[in-house]
Amino acid sequence: MVDTVQVNYLYPPDMLSGGWDEKSGNRRVTVRLAGSSDGTGETDVHKIVLTDLKTTNKNVPTRTAIEWIEWQGLGMGITLEWDRAPNALIARLNQNGVESGGRLDWSNVGGLVDPGLDDRTGDIMLSSSSPDAGDTYDITMCIRLKD
Repeated sequence: MVDTVQVNYLYPPDMLSGGWDEKSGNRRVTVRLAGSSDGTGETDVHKIVLTDLKTTNKNVPTRTAIEWIEWQGLGMGITLEWDRAPNALIARLNQNGVESGGRLDWSNVGGLVDPGLDDRTGDIMLSSSSPDAGDTYDITMCIRLKD
């Protein structure tokens, strides 16, 4: 569990607040995930829910491709995965248990593509490891939507 969690869509802005025109569709979304731990952690929490999104063809995406991830973390480790059977690893961040940050970029190879091929949601989930009260994460990622 975390004390505070934010999931903010930087592009398109205000997408989940009703200010976004659902008929427009998008090829890419940029989302920021930020959290502060109370010491109990998170396990397989659905942060990016595909049914909230629409592709340029006005469809709910069936898969995504991660173009890049930037992060800053203090304390706990973070694992990002696609909801698949079994879950498909996207990245492990801040695994050193102290403060760190960085960037992973797969844009020059077409993105890190969700393997799909099952009946699970394909949502992007976050889990934390070894959390202490006051640990934080701040993750921004660009996601390409696939029909």
